[in-house]
Amino acid sequence: MRKRADGEMDENNNLVSETNEQMTQLAEELRRFAYQNGMSAERTDAFIQNVWESVGNLDAADDTELYFYRAAAEQLAQFPDLQNDGSLIGFQEDRESHFALQSLPFNQRIATVLYLVNGRNLSFAAQVLQLNEPEMLSYIDSAKSELAMKLAVADQQELLQRLEFLEKSIKRLKLPDREVLMEDHISPAEAPQPQVPTAKKPAIWIVAAAIAMLAGVVGASFFFDSFRLPSASEATAGQLTQEMAEEMKQQYGETRENAKQRLGLEEEEFVEFAYVADADEEKDRLFSRSELKQHEDDAELFTQQVEELLWRVETPKGMTESLVNSGHMQTDEIDRFMQLYLEKTNELQDFAEGILKNNEDQLPAASEHYGEPQLLIEDIPDASAELQQLLTGWSEYGLRFRLTEPDRMYLLTKDIEVLQQLPQFQALPFAHMYIQLLTVYPYFDEQGWLVEPYHLIGAIDTMLYLLLEEPTDSELKAGVEVTYEQTVWQIIKGSEQEIYEDGVVKPEIRELWKALTAYDPLASILLPVIDEMEDSGWQHSAFLDNLEYGDSLRMLELAKQGELSETLPNGDFQVESELVDLAEFDYSRVKELYARFKQSHDTDLLIGVQPIEIYFLYFYANHEKDPETMYHLLADSALKPSLGEYIREFEPLPELTENAIWVEIQQATVERVYKKLKVQPMLAYEEPDVDYYEASPLQSALVTEGNHLWLVEYRQQESSRGLDPKLEQQGRAAYKKLVNQESLAKDTSPLVLTYALLHAIDEENTAVANSLLDSSTQKREEEFWRNFAGSHQVAGFENLVNMSFVATDLNIDSKVDASVQIRYERNQTEIWYEQLEMVQTPEGWRFELYLHY
Repeated sequence: MRKRADGEMDENNNLVSETNEQMTQLAEELRRFAYQNGMSAERTDAFIQNVWESVGNLDAADDTELYFYRAAAEQLAQFPDLQNDGSLIGFQEDRESHFALQSLPFNQRIATVLYLVNGRNLSFAAQVLQLNEPEMLSYIDSAKSELAMKLAVADQQELLQRLEFLEKSIKRLKLPDREVLMEDHISPAEAPQPQVPTAKKPAIWIVAAAIAMLAGVVGASFFFDSFRLPSASEATAGQLTQEMAEEMKQQYGETRENAKQRLGLEEEEFVEFAYVADADEEKDRLFSRSELKQHEDDAELFTQQVEELLWRVETPKGMTESLVNSGHMQTDEIDRFMQLYLEKTNELQDFAEGILKNNEDQLPAASEHYGEPQLLIEDIPDASAELQQLLTGWSEYGLRFRLTEPDRMYLLTKDIEVLQQLPQFQALPFAHMYIQLLTVYPYFDEQGWLVEPYHLIGAIDTMLYLLLEEPTDSELKAGVEVTYEQTVWQIIKGSEQEIYEDGVVKPEIRELWKALTAYDPLASILLPVIDEMEDSGWQHSAFLDNLEYGDSLRMLELAKQGELSETLPNGDFQVESELVDLAEFDYSRVKELYARFKQSHDTDLLIGVQPIEIYFLYFYANHEKDPETMYHLLADSALKPSLGEYIREFEPLPELTENAIWVEIQQATVERVYKKLKVQPMLAYEEPDVDYYEASPLQSALVTEGNHLWLVEYRQQESSRGLDPKLEQQGRAAYKKLVNQESLAKDTSPLVLTYALLHAIDEENTAVANSLLDSSTQKREEEFWRNFAGSHQVAGFENLVNMSFVATDLNIDSKVDASVQIRYERNQTEIWYEQLEMVQTPEGWRFELYLHY
């Protein structure tokens, strides 16, 4: 009996010791928290005593940390004007951030300290302040604006980075030894006055408070006293055993040590990383007596949490390798993995860039080894110890050199190649999209763009899909939202030298702005800016001057709520989705409208008519061999001929009801093309092998420029099916003219020109082939044309099945896009295509050959 009593006493003593350690750690956190909010270091002990006494006894089920933080916030609220000199903070820049924080109104200050500086999650911070989460975010938004102004920081990313640096300084903060006895108190009247330090005395009150706490917590839940996990021989199925817990704890220690060594770091360097400190803290919590008790009957859940713990302390490479053979993962698991991966690589990137910056003069201006940085040491015989250490462990960092900025070789981005190949990420579109966003991220720094602006169109497209359409409730979305806001601001109102040249918006920025109007949240901002810029010769926009940082997110929120379209050109017209079976279709639904429109061709009759009705009206006029009505149903275009020319050249289109099985228009497929809207009908065909160019006469888009008037997109089209002797004869005649160095007529058909080019290739006449290229296209050597003919199989006409030409100017710049597609076929299973881009020139249509040829 005596032996068992001693064991129980040891258990109790261990529990008291463990709890006392936890409470002491919490007390230190709260002292730093008080200091962050302006309390002088000397008064933080008395402050903590007040907090402890205000909390009283707690039940075992209570969230101890939350109760104490809430009590601390209530105590601080009694001294809203506290301010200290920040002298304990080591770096001047961090002290400046600390001063700026103290100047905020109390609620903004304390919310910012909890959420932005100390990294507490939104739910916890809101509960501490007894606010709902939207109210909390409102305080945070206001605080960010105030801080940006006080610190003269224009870039929100820079502001967040400064607050991250401040957090690191706060964690390193060494407060004076505790000096206050149980009977000492602090009152609001005393708080603002500096106090003369009292003589140092033992900090017995924290121990007393912890023991008092045990009276409420341990006393109320004494089942902990003799708790131990069952051994493997004692456990039932699904139970966590003592051996399992010890093995997993040992695994954490081994993984941590291995990760540290692979990164080439000493312990004092390793623990400076926030992700390591957080992992160590989580390990202590997870293997605490209370957590082990909680997971006693759920070994699987505990194992999952340990797996995440190992992710947290691993190197980025180690994290990735841990998934290679892990099989299927749930969406929330991948989301959490990526969240941890990004936080870790962000921190390691800052660390690595710091070392590279310090050793910039040692980095070679050019080296084939930048793709394999471990070999880069060969090019740096006198590398410093820290640079050699970094490059030796490089493969573990999950980073690569950017290389697009040769004057700044210390710039890095994340290496996502291995992550992209993992089947877990390929299986989930959202995960793959998040990885894609990192390809060239960050997109800019304090010195300007790090990528060409046009590369950002794809990134913006991905961000908007994730924020507006992606259905999973990913924790990563908050980060994407911040990135979106920063990127939009930088594109529209960022660095002046990146946007303007000699006071005028650069041509590539104009093109970028117009391209981004394809997205409603950006169109609502950019359309008025572009209008005013065009009126001023691209020099000034009052709308742009008045644009504020948060406006892009406000437009995004309106888009989420479906309230944005009414503010946009053509945005308030709802396209009705409809699929129409054409098997028994006889155009009866549009015959009356056709009769009225045919009389006057007054487009006012068509205002408000759904685009699918205009589509049927157009093909009914084609069915009636009525080119004049068809002409008036076509939208304006630089390619559109006069009415007389159109009628003279008119050839009926294929009959819609004879070639298509059904036609469908969907509201979801409506696209914005600058100030126009476009919707593309979808068709199914009788012939299963109908390709796009054969079907294109039936697939003209519907377009509106305003007033709810939809018309048919004008596209210049020509096609030839099978070997066309007449067309081949015209092509050969054109070829002979070029052989004789005679000029071709400007209106020579693109299909005739294509036949002429094929004849030139067949005859290996390089001069004639080059004469059919656009003047801006570099002339090609004979070897090029021989290779062109061989690799693209265009020499000879025996396999040519059909040829189609299409040109349109329905794009953001109203530029003509044109191409010829040739279809070749040896048999039903051997089919191939050749597509040649064409461009209008003063001499007529000519060919453009891009690098991929």
